[in-house]
Amino acid sequence: MKIIYWDDLIKEENIYPQGSAISIGGFDGPHRGHERILSAVLAAAQHKGIPAGIITFFRSPRSVKIGNAYTGDVSTLEMRLQKFAAQGFSFTVLIDFSTDFAKMKGAVFFDILIKTICIKYLAVGSDFSCGYRHDTGVGDLQRLARERGFCFDSIEQLYSAQQERISSSAIRHAVEQADFALAKDLLGYPFFLDVAKIVQRREGSVWSIEKSAITQILPQNGRYSASAYLQTGEIIPVQVEVTDTLLEVSEETAAPVTFAAGTLIHKLEFIWKE
Repeated sequence: MKIIYWDDLIKEENIYPQGSAISIGGFDGPHRGHERILSAVLAAAQHKGIPAGIITFFRSPRSVKIGNAYTGDVSTLEMRLQKFAAQGFSFTVLIDFSTDFAKMKGAVFFDILIKTICIKYLAVGSDFSCGYRHDTGVGDLQRLARERGFCFDSIEQLYSAQQERISSSAIRHAVEQADFALAKDLLGYPFFLDVAKIVQRREGSVWSIEKSAITQILPQNGRYSASAYLQTGEIIPVQVEVTDTLLEVSEETAAPVTFAAGTLIHKLEFIWKE
């Protein structure tokens, strides 16, 4: 999958002259609600014989807007990109949600996309809005699609079996409350904490991870049963102690397995609170 940076994109024209099928959003998860949108894009791309792409952000725009009040992402950028590539997307455009970008009007944003990646199909959620002070919504996109000659779909929101609206906010709340079963239902797969690029201190059978280095949402302080996916490919049962400053991960077995020096954790799957 090709990665295109916004600052590079705006210097070009007709990157995909045959046209492209895209969606736009934060896609933090990505969760089951996103799957309906992404499936529509992939289906349109296959039908039209054009590349499928995602327009998204390095980090959630919400994290920039509310600062320290933001509780964390559901997934890391690396996790999201891996998911898009596995689904069959041809390219992802990455945007740094800077102060300057936040002031861009929606009409200008879409004019750039039409000139550069030649939108032929666009799918977004039914509550989608973008641009300075959210000046462009679904109604505006319907008019723009008619004027500029591309197909547009607004995908209705999805609800869980418990009538919970599937959203990144709902998933963050579930993880914070240690309701990992609900988080899994909303995501469509288990909640994973990606720690592959975070410095880990290991002493014997215990790994220590600085909480401040983690950008994802974390459950409240406490002790949890979890599975540790090691960078060697092994999966072992562990206990995770979440404190104000650290995640301390210890092997659950009475006789810990002996690993080679430098063995690190790739990701953690929380299972339940002890």
